[in-house]
Amino acid sequence: MDMDNLRKQAVSALHALDVPEELTLASLRQLLEEDRGKEIVVREVKHLGRDQVSGLWFSLPDTDLILHAETASALHREQIILHEFAHMALNHERLMGSEEHLASLLPDLSPAMVSRCLARCKRQSEPEIVAESLADLFASALARTRRAGRVEPGNFRGVFG
Repeated sequence: MDMDNLRKQAVSALHALDVPEELTLASLRQLLEEDRGKEIVVREVKHLGRDQVSGLWFSLPDTDLILHAETASALHREQIILHEFAHMALNHERLMGSEEHLASLLPDLSPAMVSRCLARCKRQSEPEIVAESLADLFASALARTRRAGRVEPGNFRGVFG
């Protein structure tokens, strides 16, 4: 696995999305909605996260649905959402046509079942590494905005579930 190449993929995706200098979670969501042409709905799910899966992304015809685990930490919750946003920005729903990729995600389930969502458990797969790298780039941009005093509205749960 060429880690430099994977990191370059994440950087390319960030530039392709044309992320503004002042980035907030809400503005990133809006940017992705415009790019993908559909609404993104984010909801917390109580019992998610008890195993390896802390976030799920369902690419539905008219909506992108993100379900995330309940967390005590706002930063952890944000990173889960950023990771799912990264999968969207990377167009990872197209990977669902690959039988090999499907089998690597949840080997005990049929590929048809797995393709209904992008629940990624194999954290060391190339798509997961690229998505986490892009999520880290998003997080860095959010942190720069916060340090500059342009803080997001305090209603995180109201906006993102």
